[in-house]
Amino acid sequence: MSVLTWIRARLRGDDRGVTLAELAVTTGIMSMVMAIFTTGVVQLFKAGNKNELVAMTQSQLNNAFLRLDRELRYAAGFGPIHTDVAGNVFVEYINTGTADGTPQCAQLELYKAGQTLRRQVWPQQTGVKPVNTWATLASQVNVAKSSFELVKSSRSTFQRLHVVLVVLTNPGSGQTEATTDLTFTALNSKSDTDPNTVCPEGRL
Repeated sequence: MSVLTWIRARLRGDDRGVTLAELAVTTGIMSMVMAIFTTGVVQLFKAGNKNELVAMTQSQLNNAFLRLDRELRYAAGFGPIHTDVAGNVFVEYINTGTADGTPQCAQLELYKAGQTLRRQVWPQQTGVKPVNTWATLASQVNVAKSSFELVKSSRSTFQRLHVVLVVLTNPGSGQTEATTDLTFTALNSKSDTDPNTVCPEGRL
């Protein structure tokens, strides 16, 4: 008995019911519908979790750059980009935006082993750099994809530093990356400033 026949029979007051075959077909159709619905819901939750992780990671990046923004914008000069034997990447700069107005040297490092962006400072022109006084600005950094670069342009009268920072979300199958790409202009510098003269003890 087909579904249409059964409906017609019911309308006529026929109470013979449905056959086992009809029940099996109906159950199969419902199973297919539920499988499609469940798959869609799971995909929706996965996409939502991924977006939340990206937003959290991007928030971490924004906090790191907010801490650096004033220092880099009002820096009196950027040093050369250099890499040590362990693959850590460094850049020094003269920070004029200190609390007491006294310029100090600062160093940023893309720390490969710890997967972090970190920073340390020391008094300018003392010739002595602090040892292991690092403060972490961002964690879970993909150092291989992150970079510092001094930007040279004939249109600018200041030094400029291009920073690319790629940060991973929480580990797992849904892991993804968030990228921040910014160029900072040191408004207290000059385009012809020799980078090698900026906080040279940071490269000792």
